[in-house]
Amino acid sequence: MDQTHATLLLVDDDAMNRDMLSRRLARKGYTVLTAESGPRALEMLGSNRIDALLLDVMMPGMSGIETLKRVRQSHSVSELPVIMVTAKDRSEDVVDALDLGANDYVTKPLDFPIVLARIRTQVNARRADPLTGLPNRVLFMDRLERLVNRARTGGAGFAVFFLDVDRFKLINDSLGHLAGDELLIGLARRLETSLRASDTVSRLDGEPTLARLGGDEFTILLDGVRTAADAQAIAERLLSVASQPFNLQGRDIFTSVSVGIVMSAARYERGEDMVRDADTAMYRAKALGKARCEIFDTSMLAAVEQRLQLESDLRHALPRNELRVYYQPIVTLSEGQLCGFEALLRWHHPTQGIISPDEFIPVAEETGLIVPIGNWVLHEACRQMRTWDREFPEYAHLMINVNLSARQCMEPNLVRDVTRVLTETGLDAQRLKLEITEGVVLENSDAVVTILTELRTLGVQLGLDDFGMGYSALSYLPRFPFQTLKIDRSFVNGMAGEGGNTEIIRAIVSLAAGLAMNVTAEGVETEEQLGRLKDLACEFGQGFYFYKPLAREDAHAVLESRKWTVCANPVV
Repeated sequence: MDQTHATLLLVDDDAMNRDMLSRRLARKGYTVLTAESGPRALEMLGSNRIDALLLDVMMPGMSGIETLKRVRQSHSVSELPVIMVTAKDRSEDVVDALDLGANDYVTKPLDFPIVLARIRTQVNARRADPLTGLPNRVLFMDRLERLVNRARTGGAGFAVFFLDVDRFKLINDSLGHLAGDELLIGLARRLETSLRASDTVSRLDGEPTLARLGGDEFTILLDGVRTAADAQAIAERLLSVASQPFNLQGRDIFTSVSVGIVMSAARYERGEDMVRDADTAMYRAKALGKARCEIFDTSMLAAVEQRLQLESDLRHALPRNELRVYYQPIVTLSEGQLCGFEALLRWHHPTQGIISPDEFIPVAEETGLIVPIGNWVLHEACRQMRTWDREFPEYAHLMINVNLSARQCMEPNLVRDVTRVLTETGLDAQRLKLEITEGVVLENSDAVVTILTELRTLGVQLGLDDFGMGYSALSYLPRFPFQTLKIDRSFVNGMAGEGGNTEIIRAIVSLAAGLAMNVTAEGVETEEQLGRLKDLACEFGQGFYFYKPLAREDAHAVLESRKWTVCANPVV
């Protein structure tokens, strides 16, 4: 790895030793700072970015060993490599230093090639990612700072890319951390190859710097990118190579990356600010659907501030009782009988009013808050059904449908949590239907099969939600123990006229019948849609034509009115 611009701090009380060694290291491309004592070295560490410290053991006043103790109070072994310089006959000094966290040592008289090799090893270790072998944050930021400084004096433009693996946690949770590491290594090699093979990159001023910042985050520094269009073209190539399947543990796993890009500008005084803005653009790409790239503009900062505030408020929403469960009736289309409800989450924000689930659910998913929130929804919905059972005995066999998020599906304690809720509330397991989107199913098929089978063993019903929304792989369906397919509202909305969505729904109903499943249509809003769905033999439906999602009190009023008869076998 390139050693250029690595900064060393040489600490020795002998001026001649300092001068001789610093000159030789400078000729090898290092920036060398010197200190004549331990206290001066500690002072310089506080005001300079140092890549490695060469520390003489024998110094008057504060010894090298004492200085090392002080250094390790503020800098870890990985953050700052320390190479001790000691006499050959003082092995006890070496032992003491290594025990205190020294990374290596050299002995006097110094053999310069050995000194150089050991410095190179330690600087490389500090600047390299141990998993992928790519440059790490330290080296990336060092190179970025140089380009930022150059840009302020009118130098050539450049771009920073921030890449994040979509749904990486699901892969880690379902396949294990070894598979996750294998994916990151494979992705690193693909990105390297793509950058080397790109005609656009080959025309740039210097070699690209691809680094791993940590976790599933990668950054790329491209010197000489002059237009956003060039940056976009490079990003599209990276998106393409990342979308190809990875063979992990003998299986093809599909994933993608989201990319944020920031172009250099005179307003940037620090590299950290550019990385922050590229990260902001990357989160914008995720919010718009993942597997895409976005170029930063200043309007994104306001959106980021709003999102951070939303996340902060959401963390308090559950303990402050701001969340509500709403209940949307599900009916038989042929007879118009009530079969049950779907539990839908709403957030009554104290200053913003009701916040749409489309706005806060993605934040809950990303932060992991969806797990405690989802558990609360499940418990509250089951508890409410038992309350209505006591108040309206004639409705005591209605179903309750509850959505499971992607995060919840991969929680190791999911089956235990569902069992606990059923036990605490006393709801019959056969009256609970858990709905899962097909995207979750197909992205984690083997792990989900096991979990769903365990849930079915409890007696819980299972529904495949949003069926047909871009993921459908019909060959998967027989593997999963679903009782219901839910047709997404977009198909129902597009039923006007002959053919088109009408034929798609006809095919879904036929498929479900062949697999002994029933079908529920979402988003039924007009009498025409109702009539067409009846003609297609779709059994169940929900939507504004019947009722919008109802607050608990309004759902109670519907039951109290006895307006609806109850279907004899409400398996919806």
